[in-house]
Amino acid sequence: MAEEKDTSTQKENSAIKNNDENQVVDDQSNSSFADRFDLEQILGEKTYEFYLANKKPVNAVVVALLLLLVSIVGYKYIYVNKILIPKQTESLEAIWRAENKAFDEQNWNEAINGDSLGLFDGFKRVSEDFEGYQGGDIALYNLGISYLNNKEYQEAIKTLEKVNFDDELLGTVTYGAIGDAFLQLGAVNDALDYYKKAYNRRDNELTTPIYLMKAALCLEIIEDYDMAIGLYRDVVQKYPQSSVANNAEKYMESLMLGKPVYQFQKENAE
Repeated sequence: MAEEKDTSTQKENSAIKNNDENQVVDDQSNSSFADRFDLEQILGEKTYEFYLANKKPVNAVVVALLLLLVSIVGYKYIYVNKILIPKQTESLEAIWRAENKAFDEQNWNEAINGDSLGLFDGFKRVSEDFEGYQGGDIALYNLGISYLNNKEYQEAIKTLEKVNFDDELLGTVTYGAIGDAFLQLGAVNDALDYYKKAYNRRDNELTTPIYLMKAALCLEIIEDYDMAIGLYRDVVQKYPQSSVANNAEKYMESLMLGKPVYQFQKENAE
């Protein structure tokens, strides 16, 4: 009997111990989040009380926001890798034949409109088909330059005014090309305005002295000789290593002697 009693007591103790252990596990499970994150401290007393009173709707909103975030990230990944990059590549591939016609063969008409057999599209079609993509932007710029070289000056101006490059070189050359088109049309003041935009846009050794020289020529045409001398002097003093520095010095000295370079060039042309 004593042995049976001892056995019964051991079983009761074991059961109590197991219950205690289970309770500890349950307590740890229930308190694990609270132990690791003190929400009241993180959220603040009032926000925490609001959370406790509205736990289900708040959790639902959080889950919905997380799902929305995942959807946005997923869409962005698909758009960039499956749509944008392939389209960018296609747009760049579409212009290489037209570029060959324009800059290697100087066949400006085919560069603009494509070949008569329809084997490749010209810059005009590519700029329309790939508007907003890198190749489309480059095609629009090349289209304007092709119009300029094809002596379609109004079309060149209209096209180049749509070009929007942040690039230091292309953005500046675009302004300069518009100035060239206006100058060919005899609109000297408009040309001067765009040459000023070109040389003021991004100061550099390559383009700035060139457009200073073109602006000075416009000033000579409208007989503003003092301003022209000032621009020639800027080229000589600020950009002495430029390829146009020697000419700038000669033109400046000629103007100071009362011999406008523009008049000299005009007389020679006649």
